[in-house]
Amino acid sequence: MSEEFERARPRSKALYERARSALPGGVTSELRAAHPFPIFFKRAEGPYKWDADGNKYIDYSMGSAALLLGHSHPLITQAVADQLPKGTLYTHLTELEVEWAERVQRLVPSAERVRFVNSGTEASILAFRVARAATGRSKILRFEGHFHGWGDDTSVGIKIPFDEPHTPGVLSAVNEAVVVCPADAASAEKALASDPDIAAIILEPSGASWGTVPLPENFLADLRALADKHGALLIFDEVISGFRWSPGGAQGLYGVTPDLTMLAKNLTGGLPGGAVAGREKPMRLLDPTFDHTKTPGFVFHRGTFSANPLSAAAGIAALEIFETGEPQRRADALAAKLREGMGRILIRHEVAGAVYGPSSTFHIYLGPGARKGYIGGLGPRELKGIPPARVQALQRALRQRGADLLSYTGGVTSSVHTEEDIDRTIEIFDDAIKELAENDLIERL
Repeated sequence: MSEEFERARPRSKALYERARSALPGGVTSELRAAHPFPIFFKRAEGPYKWDADGNKYIDYSMGSAALLLGHSHPLITQAVADQLPKGTLYTHLTELEVEWAERVQRLVPSAERVRFVNSGTEASILAFRVARAATGRSKILRFEGHFHGWGDDTSVGIKIPFDEPHTPGVLSAVNEAVVVCPADAASAEKALASDPDIAAIILEPSGASWGTVPLPENFLADLRALADKHGALLIFDEVISGFRWSPGGAQGLYGVTPDLTMLAKNLTGGLPGGAVAGREKPMRLLDPTFDHTKTPGFVFHRGTFSANPLSAAAGIAALEIFETGEPQRRADALAAKLREGMGRILIRHEVAGAVYGPSSTFHIYLGPGARKGYIGGLGPRELKGIPPARVQALQRALRQRGADLLSYTGGVTSSVHTEEDIDRTIEIFDDAIKELAENDLIERL
């Protein structure tokens, strides 16, 4: 299997060897590492992309879920092309960022005020700073497996074991300012009751890792009540769910409004950028015109590329399309068909596993504990703990046949995938599962 993969990608292999002399490990993000080598891409359009060797893929990575409208959407590319000759960075304000913020306000329930940043990780850094300033408290309550960027404040809780830092280089005092617990109301209540220094509760309202680990029923409403009871702010990380779950994100779909919301990815139509959108009272701490002579004072934040004209132009174009709700409806329907078809394959081949997910996502669990596509009772340690060799084998088998996942064992659909793409992907998945089963790389029921 590996030999066939390599034979079809000599250019990627050569580029990887070249990259290793310039980039640590030959990659610019650990998620781009792959065995036997990562694939290098040169072009993308609609639901497809082509690698350096000319191989075509049906793309379910979609810019790490940032491209609900697909690659090179004509209205997005036109908006960028129109802005480009007018300049890319002015240092000063533009009308574009005002219109962009107004569109966010119109769609996102919590967005009484909007402050643009440059990424989802920057949004988490700013949201934590605002929450600590607004409450006068130090700690952040997080949940096992929920991902909020690579910043220092989130070095505990992302990976197994969830109660230990997953990276060196972070001050111990920073790690100690994070409280991690299981994603259930009783555990959250216990943590809040036992520690009055918790400034905010943060979670992915989709469930950990964009729905890899589903949330308990009514959990969002329970957290809203707990935050109010204990005087903490509630932060939704909608970097992936924002505008994808619905025009108003997960909060618009589920009817629970947080105090602060982190946005990125689809916010910009796939260009760099992000935002913190929140209620007026905590967000006023970022207002340099407000009287900050009393505590807690003015919250410092800057960003050279924040709301740059190119990202703003693309974001306006994207949000105008998202507001119709049509891209979300189409992507959701295609994902539902894909989940059903993949799940049917696992059952037919009597493979231990399931395919599941909310909205326009799909997650593939290959391991014990799932029965006929049902993952009830499995927690983050099982759903996020698939052996790396199994993950790599699945990714390679799918890519060899022309389908690319987002990361690990999941992906997203876009509004430009077709019914034929879904049918072809189910066929690819069938062949891949056969191969993994024949090589004893997955478990049978």
